[in-house]
Amino acid sequence: MIATHRGLARLGRIVALAAAAVLGVAVAAEPAIRVQNAWARATPPGAQNGAVYLQIANHGGADRLVGVRTSAAHAAELHTSATRDGVVEMRRVDALPIAAGATVELAPGGTHVMLFGLAARLEAGAHVGLTLTFANAGEIDIDVVIVDARGPPATTHEHGHDAP
Repeated sequence: MIATHRGLARLGRIVALAAAAVLGVAVAAEPAIRVQNAWARATPPGAQNGAVYLQIANHGGADRLVGVRTSAAHAAELHTSATRDGVVEMRRVDALPIAAGATVELAPGGTHVMLFGLAARLEAGAHVGLTLTFANAGEIDIDVVIVDARGPPATTHEHGHDAP
């Protein structure tokens, strides 16, 4: 009887460890940072610069977007636009806080990714790659859809990443 009791206790510990492992895998499957709806407007011939817009949803702890890069332009930077005394001003942002549980939208007229020195014209229907660097989640590669100059795309593309 004692051997059976010990065997059941050991079996119970094994089942508990297996359940914890399965739960850990399930939690890891949901990325902490999700990037969706990445788009840029098509640029006219000869344009040297463009802008990228997107949404960042944070399902984990607080993080910060600290960098962007792409092969589609000489430089990519985080920028914000604000109207002061009737004049729209744009300035570089070193880091963009992404609070735990928050969704941050990079949109026209606000925070966005500026592309300086485009390698080629951004043409509707094309795609460009962009790498976002987060302080905690690391790098996330996304696909940016180039849309007609009149507005954002109708489809959603999601990219996710677990924080280390």
